[in-house]
Amino acid sequence: MPTTRVTGRGPKSPVDEDFLKQLYQGGELLAQGRLDEARRLLERAHQLQPRNEKGRNMLGLAYFKLGHFDRAAEIYEALVRDNPVDATLRVNLGLVYLKTNALQRAMREFATATDLQPDHKKAHNYLGLALAQAGEYGRARQHFLVAGSEAMAQKMARAIAGGSFARTPPRAATPAPVPASAARLPPPPSEGQWGAQFGLDELPPATDDELRFAEDEGPGALPASDPEDGARAPDGTPGDEARAAFQASASQPDGERLPESLDGATPELPPQSPGFAPTEEVPLLAELTPALALEGASPTQRLRVGGGSFSVYVEGELLTRLEGLVAFSGQLEFEPERKRFRGRATDEPFGQGPARFTRASGRGVLFLEAAEGHSFLATDLGDTGVYVREECVFAFEEVVAFENGKVPSDVPPDLDLVYLRGQGRVVLRVRGALRSVGVSPEAPVTVPMSYLVGWQGSVTPRVVPLSRDNPPPGVGVELSGEGFALISLPLR
Repeated sequence: MPTTRVTGRGPKSPVDEDFLKQLYQGGELLAQGRLDEARRLLERAHQLQPRNEKGRNMLGLAYFKLGHFDRAAEIYEALVRDNPVDATLRVNLGLVYLKTNALQRAMREFATATDLQPDHKKAHNYLGLALAQAGEYGRARQHFLVAGSEAMAQKMARAIAGGSFARTPPRAATPAPVPASAARLPPPPSEGQWGAQFGLDELPPATDDELRFAEDEGPGALPASDPEDGARAPDGTPGDEARAAFQASASQPDGERLPESLDGATPELPPQSPGFAPTEEVPLLAELTPALALEGASPTQRLRVGGGSFSVYVEGELLTRLEGLVAFSGQLEFEPERKRFRGRATDEPFGQGPARFTRASGRGVLFLEAAEGHSFLATDLGDTGVYVREECVFAFEEVVAFENGKVPSDVPPDLDLVYLRGQGRVVLRVRGALRSVGVSPEAPVTVPMSYLVGWQGSVTPRVVPLSRDNPPPGVGVELSGEGFALISLPLR
């Protein structure tokens, strides 16, 4: 959500001053491990400003450290609803679910976090652990590699090969007491006892290794006695300059989140645990089906394109081919689309047979797969026009204006085109990697038609034979002017 920033701030009310005092002191106590005292101060701050994100985040951390997972879940579920594209908040919510053995819910949050922030190593690491518990060793290994967890990746390789694991002796610690209120978050029966199998229940509830602030974040990162930032008063309260610095950071709703991760520990895998049964055992269907779920688009990620798969969240209208449709969910209706010439719709269908364009309307998710030898590529036009071969256009948002065209040829076939423009996204269907070749007035470019995707710029096309043989072995498109030719390299 965009934030309006102002250059000056008026005087703070007594309520604001009291809120900042409670928040600052609560954060310091939380960093020192004085959890009950911190919780009381942070709850007072939350009562004064219930919508303040930094205060809610710190209160959620306090509940998490104290083992009040039901309260922590309420805090982070609300934060995620208010900030659906914040990857760190989703990791924190996933860890709360993980602590209550709600494996599938944790997996969904970790997976969404990796979609929102592909380089979030902790999200990949935790998703790898969850996938390993589900028996998805291959997928788990890939996420461990992205996270840089080489040891866990090797364990997944041994699991795939049917090997066993050596468990590190658990640390001597007293498990954190879980209040009766936590029973209000019961795990589904099929999700298993995640914590017991991976040793999380053997870890102390508030060690520096397991639960900590991210570096350079939060009041614990503020200097305590730097003269430049204001010395502490004799009574232990922050100096004016230090308080001002903290007030500035606490008042920014889109500032850095606290904490980067609730849990810093990497639990060991036990030998012969139910999640790592010998490979010849047949998995339960209730455990197998969630692990095989197609990765679909969502309101927070409306377009998912990966190689030969394409999923899109429709809310309103979308123009798309239905060729390769696997499934769709929600309430969607489909109407055949017609070609447009010179700004007007015609009676000619836009595409033929199963490859005909349709106008999908309503709300739901489409799942599609590319034909063999093809892949999908999503791009944002950024209000720049582009000419694309008709067969290479697969889908585009309704806000994108389109017009059909044709370049006649003396050597069949003619070149059917679609001109696309507007601030919207387009999904191309290509036969390989997309590349470009510069076109200049001094150096026209000719591309075999089978490799041509389209072009951008002030370019004039002409269909030409590739040789003077009669009949020629193939045709190309000569592009002259100034711009770029878009070509698709063949798959190897």
